[in-house]
Amino acid sequence: MYIFELPEIGEGVVEGEVVRWLVAEGDAVAVDQPICEIMTDKATVEISTPKAGRVTKLHGKPGDIVKVHSPLVSFDVGGASAAPAPKVAAAAAAPVPAAPPAAPKLTPTTPAPVAAQPVALPAPSPAAPPSGGVAGGVHPAVAAKLPRPPGTPTLASPAVRHEARKLGLDIEVVPGSGKDGRITKEDLSTALQPAPEPRALPALVAPPPSVGDERVRIIGLRRKIAEKMVQAYRTAPHFTYVDEVDATELVALRDRLNAAAGPRGIKLSYLPFIMKALSVVFKEFPTVNAVMDEEAFELVLRKDVNIGIATDTDAGLYVPVIKRVQEKSLFELAQEIADLTKRTRENKVKMDELQGGSFTITSVGNIGGRFATPILNHPEVAILGVNQIHDRPMAIDGQVVIRKMFYLSPSFDHRIIDGAVAARFVSALKALLENPQALLLDLR
Repeated sequence: MYIFELPEIGEGVVEGEVVRWLVAEGDAVAVDQPICEIMTDKATVEISTPKAGRVTKLHGKPGDIVKVHSPLVSFDVGGASAAPAPKVAAAAAAPVPAAPPAAPKLTPTTPAPVAAQPVALPAPSPAAPPSGGVAGGVHPAVAAKLPRPPGTPTLASPAVRHEARKLGLDIEVVPGSGKDGRITKEDLSTALQPAPEPRALPALVAPPPSVGDERVRIIGLRRKIAEKMVQAYRTAPHFTYVDEVDATELVALRDRLNAAAGPRGIKLSYLPFIMKALSVVFKEFPTVNAVMDEEAFELVLRKDVNIGIATDTDAGLYVPVIKRVQEKSLFELAQEIADLTKRTRENKVKMDELQGGSFTITSVGNIGGRFATPILNHPEVAILGVNQIHDRPMAIDGQVVIRKMFYLSPSFDHRIIDGAVAARFVSALKALLENPQALLLDLR
């Protein structure tokens, strides 16, 4: 018998989630044959077996978390002589915008700017309590203490966060005794003090299932996206500012340029115009093209304009990033957007193409809807919702005329950006989009 343990699959990676088994118990496998997909905070990786044999036990099911150097698969290697199988390259995973990202993929990507389809959430299973502690994590008496006010960052070193994960503690509800509320290892120990004898309380139970109900386990990228949403919403106090834009000139300009772009094999959407306009407006509003360093509680003003595009795929939400937008023409941006989103949907995007964003655009205008309230792609401090262009009667110079109108609905991190700054930023962006000829200075 041979027990294959989860190997080290990246610097600083201590665990991974089983996304999919590529073999079943009883299967014969060859040396270097992929046996499963493991998702970490940085990537989704195919794990290959170093030995040939027959699978006798899979240690875990999809959605389970496996520690590095913990048993992954048991093999019967007696008499095994299967030929080596070809190695398969690791596939990049999405942000959690990183991310955020840290790594996105998926660091997933994001608060998810586009609403996910509803699924039936599985009822949580009782977890084995840590030694001397409580099932699910923190002692009730500790959790009952005054919580951190909304938007207050959770201060803790990477070592303390790692220790909290090992102990099964939700670090967000652990009171910190260090400077500025920083959580220490002693605070983790305090949170694990034995619970008092429980008193009988009214049971809070889910409604009984109906015939035909289905439970769907939330695993893989969908779970990473969920974690990213919670992190973004819990960390940054959001607010959304909405304004409408007269896109009549923009629509006409796009139509004229598409006639010239067609022979080059280029098709212009509205995204290149919006991205170029943003790169101009960021010069006046640098705090919008920025990310938060939560550990140091510092705002990092990004020199380059690296804009993520929320992309809906069969696997979930990804946010590929167009780098150095300020240096590229409308046609160059159109080509890069088409290529990057196509490879993202085909799961061929590279890991570095999902990282490094400074701002995100989420556009559902091709689907419908007038405006939305997108969630930040943390640690970015702003995200722009772009919505459907539609014909509207408008009063212009005392006359009612039909104009092409659409709404911009950006969300901001209120810790950094005040309402007045947001309003001025959107007004500047609106002015440029309503008079887009200035964006033609560099077509190349």
